[in-house]
Amino acid sequence: MHISAQIMENGDDMPTEQLDYWFPLLTDNSPFFFAILDRQHNYHAVNNRFSEISGLEREELLGNNDTNVLGQHYYHSLKPYYERAFNGESIEAEVVLNDSRHESSLHFSLAPLLDSNGAIQHIILHSIDTSERQILIHSLEETEHQLTQLNNLITEGICLVENNIIINANDQAAIQLGLQSKKELLGCPLDQLLQDNQKQPCTSHRLKNNDNKETINYFPIIHNEQTKPLKLTISPVKQMGTEALLVKLESIQEKDNKRQQGQIEQLVQMDPLTGLLNRHGFTRQLDQLMKAETPVVMLYIDIDNFKNINDSLGHHIGDKVLQEIAQRLRRLLPETAILGYLSGDEFAILLPNPEHERTGEIISEQIIALVNQPFELRHFRKHLACSIGMVTSPGHGNDARMMLQNADTAMYEAKHRGRNRLVEFNDAMSKEARMRLWLEIELQKALQNNGLEVWYQPKVNARDFAIDGAEALVRWKHPVEGYISPAQFIPVAESSGLIEQLGCAVMREVFSTVSQWKKRKLLTGRVAINLSPQQFGNSGLINFVDKLRLSTDINPADITFELTESAVMSDGEHTIQMLNAIKQLGFALSIDDFGTGYSSLSYLARFPLDELKVDRAFIQDIDTIPKQVTLIENIINLGKSLKMSVVAEGIETRQQATLLSNLNCDYIQGFHFYRPMPKHELEAILLQNK
Repeated sequence: MHISAQIMENGDDMPTEQLDYWFPLLTDNSPFFFAILDRQHNYHAVNNRFSEISGLEREELLGNNDTNVLGQHYYHSLKPYYERAFNGESIEAEVVLNDSRHESSLHFSLAPLLDSNGAIQHIILHSIDTSERQILIHSLEETEHQLTQLNNLITEGICLVENNIIINANDQAAIQLGLQSKKELLGCPLDQLLQDNQKQPCTSHRLKNNDNKETINYFPIIHNEQTKPLKLTISPVKQMGTEALLVKLESIQEKDNKRQQGQIEQLVQMDPLTGLLNRHGFTRQLDQLMKAETPVVMLYIDIDNFKNINDSLGHHIGDKVLQEIAQRLRRLLPETAILGYLSGDEFAILLPNPEHERTGEIISEQIIALVNQPFELRHFRKHLACSIGMVTSPGHGNDARMMLQNADTAMYEAKHRGRNRLVEFNDAMSKEARMRLWLEIELQKALQNNGLEVWYQPKVNARDFAIDGAEALVRWKHPVEGYISPAQFIPVAESSGLIEQLGCAVMREVFSTVSQWKKRKLLTGRVAINLSPQQFGNSGLINFVDKLRLSTDINPADITFELTESAVMSDGEHTIQMLNAIKQLGFALSIDDFGTGYSSLSYLARFPLDELKVDRAFIQDIDTIPKQVTLIENIINLGKSLKMSVVAEGIETRQQATLLSNLNCDYIQGFHFYRPMPKHELEAILLQNK
């Protein structure tokens, strides 16, 4: 709070010009949200954190207001406090922003800012999102409630003993020790309640020293119909930093209560967040079906790119999404289906006694459509996809463990084939899965040890065929296997979540290298860097790129970010925000493999793109399909009419290069001119040309 204190202390008589100067210097590196509001409650100034949480640039926010940026509910929650601050009051408070879908909380302070005439023309808002803290508090309360329930359900007595005094216990312990309730038990010395068969008192010191090395039966000193000989089991614990003992009292002659045991078992098998079976409970259900030889179809579902929601919006919003997915699946599935939440972003379904061979396929199509429906998240919509692996019993495993493993393998194959689809397991996938696991482990080592290389493939100007820019390409030389094809390890990086770490490593290397080349005037044109859909889907990308730009002193005009059509078409609202943010930093944007993805021409006009890259598939067929030339010519003309440059890749012959030059293509890339090469080789060519 010290930053806002400085502003509030000095802002009483600070001219607006000085306030505008000092405000960003004092607040832009703060993790808190700062804003200065005018009398119409419009933003006069905001800090970087405010821009990040709103998804808008500072210039877009100035003059705007809460209703447009954060929603009407947010504004109505804070409006009364704004009015109090404009009446001269300094306020510190916390509000719950419950918009019926998400409960968020905000801790904030407001203070008036006086102008030179002593009038209040502005107020300053200083706030932090405390939703995660509230979620943790609620989670702790729920956990405590569950532990209390568990404590009350178990048939054994439980005591917490500190310095030989019982400081906590359940009612069953009081009954076993001859008392009516735990209130009578609390504060009693242990040695006044229990003794051994030699009439020696039971003390916490004695229990701790014995540490269950020998079984000693103890007898309650208070005798009644309820008391029986007791077996004690202890576990050392910490109580407010002090050593204590957790003591279980087990009546030697008492049998388990099956009904209570069943309730405990249910608690152990259920996931508290979604209300579904957890992995343990789901596995038990599958095991029982297989032992009964019941035919069953299992679907293993992974929510694609779910990590981005947790990273950008917080785990409490991610939890809401998981709960909604669970509710959607419950409504969709037949009553006989068994639904489980396994972990993270993975669900699983058992369909016993399927009606026909296509039951799993039909329900999978419905699930994909269901997950594809937009999720109303905090102030905006998000579209998700899912990958599904399918196994059947009998056929795909002899036990529950093997079935789950094979279903997981099929699910990763679905991701590998492009996500948002179903793949049924076959035996060939087991070998592929082992290879993918090996690649993932080795790739992780390579990333940790800086074992990846960045190579460059020069592009040439189509007019004179001189080098004019390049494309950065990642390469991996394994210490034993040698160079591993990107076609092998890039899909593994995407499915394992390593692609963002890999992409960041490539960007660091390229920014540093290009900055040096430009200072030495070795390279003309821009260097292209490929962005994966996962990188582009994470709003943290903008902050990373901006910091890297400053640390490497790169000129953004020297870098182009390449995206596939599928990446920019996956979420229109998020796409526009991300593309605009990249453009505002000064970087260029290119659509890679144009014509092979969605090919919806409307996005070319909507999105701030600088370049089209014609896919090599068009080039390969030039000699055999004459109409292909017409297509390429139209793509080039389309790009130029939209003020975009056009790059053709995959050029392998002089005839292809000459044709594209005659069609007024801007840049050409391919083996006919240069293959991808290590940095030092390209640098040698650039020095020679210089």
